[in-house]
Amino acid sequence: MIIKVIVFFILVYLSAMAYLFFTQGSKIFNFSFVKKVKPKVLSHCKKCKEVKLKVKGAVLDGVFKDENSSNLIIYFGGNADDATDFIKYTKDLKGFDVVAYNYRGNALSSGKPSEKKLLKDALKIYDTYSKNKEVILIGRSLGSGIATYVASKRKAKGVLLITPYDSIENIAKSRYPFFPISFLLKYKFDSYKFVKDVSAPVSIFMVEDDQTISNRRTKNLMKYIKDLFYVKIFKNATHANILEEKGFQSELETTILKF
Repeated sequence: MIIKVIVFFILVYLSAMAYLFFTQGSKIFNFSFVKKVKPKVLSHCKKCKEVKLKVKGAVLDGVFKDENSSNLIIYFGGNADDATDFIKYTKDLKGFDVVAYNYRGNALSSGKPSEKKLLKDALKIYDTYSKNKEVILIGRSLGSGIATYVASKRKAKGVLLITPYDSIENIAKSRYPFFPISFLLKYKFDSYKFVKDVSAPVSIFMVEDDQTISNRRTKNLMKYIKDLFYVKIFKNATHANILEEKGFQSELETTILKF
């Protein structure tokens, strides 16, 4: 009887491990909430146009706000976001071009996502739009790791990370402490490693009690930042609604202009 119980729990444990392994892609690249429609921001942004970028194995869909400026903002969104929506928060910001693409597999972007592919795509976006421009990189949630990676490989005037993490691996270890996460996880997004090579000033927007990415993960990332420029804590916001929080747009504009 005891042997049967032990075997049962071993099978349950192994089944749980298999579930975590095979579903990790859909959890990290959770694009099911985003509709496959034309970017909504196009309907109320006169200087915005839809843009396509061909990358290896996919065509990315995005929006470019053209101010004919020598300053450029590149935005990388969260895993449940239409990244192009971010441009509406820059509608009153003069003197900055803004570009945001959806990740491969999200919204109207084709292809299948992976960490390696998303990081390569991000560098392609930077290289396509950054010529003769001073670049500010902005990343939210999942995109904070991607923005940090780009800043570690390319020149940036400033980096703004919104609800960032130290690594997806550390988040997973916190949530599933009884599983060998390092062995199971294919996509680690080690922001704390990337940020060690970032020389640009880094600002952080976080919420007071983040239930999605714990403040512990954000604070640990901060330990590795060479030039921590500014930290803003939104007390009444959540991880999901920080962009809609009262005062977010004004803080965004102020932070960008200070870089």
